[in-house]
Amino acid sequence: MPIDPLLLAAYAEVGVAPPVESEDPAVQRQRALDYELAVYPHLGPAGPDLPTRDHVVPVDGFPDVTVRLFYPREPTSGAVLPVCLFFFGGAWRQGGLHHPSVAAMCALRAARADVVVAAVSYALAPEHPYPAALEQGYAALEWLVREAESLGVDPGRIALSGQSSGGNIAAALTLLNRDRARHPLALQVLEVPMLDLTLAHFDRDAMEVTDEAWAGIERVVDQYVPQRPDRLVPTVSPLLAEDFGGLPPAYIVTAEVDLLRGDGEAYAAALAAAGTPVAAIRLIGLTHDGGAYERVSATARAGQAAVAEALRTLHS
Repeated sequence: MPIDPLLLAAYAEVGVAPPVESEDPAVQRQRALDYELAVYPHLGPAGPDLPTRDHVVPVDGFPDVTVRLFYPREPTSGAVLPVCLFFFGGAWRQGGLHHPSVAAMCALRAARADVVVAAVSYALAPEHPYPAALEQGYAALEWLVREAESLGVDPGRIALSGQSSGGNIAAALTLLNRDRARHPLALQVLEVPMLDLTLAHFDRDAMEVTDEAWAGIERVVDQYVPQRPDRLVPTVSPLLAEDFGGLPPAYIVTAEVDLLRGDGEAYAAALAAAGTPVAAIRLIGLTHDGGAYERVSATARAGQAAVAEALRTLHS
């Protein structure tokens, strides 16, 4: 599939090669951050300077988790806004709130949709494999509902959102919430999500994959889910759930030049078949991470505007 020529030209102008994978988690994370610091300012927009609040949420049996709330304006007593619980991408092993793309995107969405974005700084694999990040997400959701009044958010207008591996956590959390607490989630927004960790739904027509790249994908899954039988569990591979009923309406974004478009589009079909309201868009000419590069891609701008509009429905 052809990549957006403006995006290709921007990559070439920056002239920074993607980082070589390292077996050392600390080195891998630093390389990923260094690459983003070199590339993102040229391709992605800066976020507005919004009020933020950091909260540490205790998690039974797992490390405490920090949740950063991005407010579209300074919170005032008695005012409540919809809230989006957000999970960043990074193959479960890298990324975080200190990455410029994550901070900018959270602030942009809070401002564009007039919602509070609650970004979860979940624990990373391989030190913290499944289900650590998911249980931290569940604790963050419980905390949002419990402390909604003091946080200035509406517990009846909560969305879950995530990108790539974060999309996996968000989708898994909708299933976990349905089976445990049944908090009335209003929406799920999944962007280029990985939803079948058996890799059976990857779309090989989207792009060529070398043997080395495929081995890298398998290592990512091995680090997040070391026990292979667990990959069949719905809260690991939401696409393999037997029951898609009782889940919140969904907005799913995929990219044309991305193996994971097969996961997202199959999940949209499964939700629709179960009677769940769902909309899905494919960003033509974009790669897995291309949706963040609004400076150079009109398609990325359109995709981000569509996500913001989906979040604005929380005001309805």
